[in-house]
Amino acid sequence: MKVAVLGSGSWGTAIALYLGRLGFEVSQWCLEPEVVRSVARQRENLLYLKGFKYPDTVSATLSVEEAVEGASFLFSVIPVQHTASFWREHRALLEGKPLVCASKGIEVDSLKTLSQLYWEVFGSLEEYFVLSGPTFAVEVAKGLPTAAVVTSIDGEGALEVAKRFSSTSFRLYASTDVKGVELGGALKNVIAIATGISDGMGLGNNARAALITRGLHEIKRLGKALGAKEETFYGLSGLGDLVLTCTGDLSRNRRFGLALGRGEKPEEGRFVVEGVHTVKAVKALSDRLAVEMPISEAVYKIIYEGVSPKEAMEELLSRPVKEESL
Repeated sequence: MKVAVLGSGSWGTAIALYLGRLGFEVSQWCLEPEVVRSVARQRENLLYLKGFKYPDTVSATLSVEEAVEGASFLFSVIPVQHTASFWREHRALLEGKPLVCASKGIEVDSLKTLSQLYWEVFGSLEEYFVLSGPTFAVEVAKGLPTAAVVTSIDGEGALEVAKRFSSTSFRLYASTDVKGVELGGALKNVIAIATGISDGMGLGNNARAALITRGLHEIKRLGKALGAKEETFYGLSGLGDLVLTCTGDLSRNRRFGLALGRGEKPEEGRFVVEGVHTVKAVKALSDRLAVEMPISEAVYKIIYEGVSPKEAMEELLSRPVKEESL
């Protein structure tokens, strides 16, 4: 069976490598010509995930049409802020094919999740699936044990996709809470920046644990206000992804926060870390829905209003004492 992977960043490449090793014929669409050249010549993505050889079952192309032709499944791994425009541009090629979206975030301009944007483009969610959970690209590329969630409005469909793409190194679970899975994967990046800031300031493990715990409650409150199921946020795509992103040194959002906490200018690389976009969307959504999110508010003020990390943390700690809300 042929599978198309649309995107050639580190996560898209890890997915292509994984599927190729499972024996699927994989065609990976790449935006950058240098990625296609390095795959053809060195059998590696030297730009985004070097050190991992492509299996013979995986090819790279600059043509979306070539990538999706004959594919039974599509994996969309486009940066979130560009996903909807990509889907619209290539709607005729993508329509009618099951699509697994593996990108995490909220579109800032519309404040919509990717499932909402998919609905706008294609008019249905019948063929739409979401892959999310605690998944560092490098560890998936190494074949280290990983667990994640596949969700769809069709529970049986999600279960079939989970079975089809699971292996002994990558275990997939099924869910029907599309919105909850999407929001967990998006909002945890904001809390990861917060814990990175705290660690960069040297505030210790106690502070990190407090931020993760209270951050989970912020995610859950906004998620419920947006129609997600509370229990989803205690699973792999919620708590699991949150813990990984807030504590793992491979997390770009955490590293971004570490730099802020140390008073440095973060190195953003070729793309802005997704949490920088997401916190802007979170600020707008929480204001609109009157959802209290003090940690996310502090991150927003540091990034967009020039408040120092020290001032933001002091403001957080000086909030009125009250009962713990769960």
